[in-house]
Amino acid sequence: MKTKIGVAMKKGVGVCLVFHLWLLCVSQNGVYGYGYAREEDPLVNEDIHKIFKVDLKPRIDQSIRSQHFQSLANQMANLVFLALCEKFYYNNREELEIFVRSKVRLRLAEEYYTFLLSGNVRDYDARHKTHLHEDIYSRFIKVRETLGSAGFLGAGAVKPDVPGFKALTKEIETLLVKVFPYFESGTEISD
Repeated sequence: MKTKIGVAMKKGVGVCLVFHLWLLCVSQNGVYGYGYAREEDPLVNEDIHKIFKVDLKPRIDQSIRSQHFQSLANQMANLVFLALCEKFYYNNREELEIFVRSKVRLRLAEEYYTFLLSGNVRDYDARHKTHLHEDIYSRFIKVRETLGSAGFLGAGAVKPDVPGFKALTKEIETLLVKVFPYFESGTEISD
């Protein structure tokens, strides 16, 4: 009896999470909150289509129409992955020049991983006797160091390590694709 209730509760939580993410995707209202400019989050705007040339909206809509929960969950997880990659993309494009923006984007990418993807990575680790969660999380910690430091009023400033940032974030993406082989990452468009 307890097992059936636990499974039902897990499914209910999963459905609620997917529903809330779906609402974010279809919402027409802008969500501003990076602490800089008026950029919209790709979970709302699907800006990822412009960058990676991946359009998940038709597949998400089809999953909703057909009420195929697993497909919807997979598409939403892919959307979260692409939103994480979008943060890395803009930091790479700006070459970490604006410390505050770079730090906020990295923090958001890490939160996307921690709150939305890490549970599945841990489940994968348990099933396959791997340690991908530790590998991914340790890279997030290392990538923080690549941002450098703005210093105090410019004194003690440390330049960012752009090649180190690119290498570590690419490793994070590669490790995530090992866990989620169905993720479609597309290709970055050249500026």
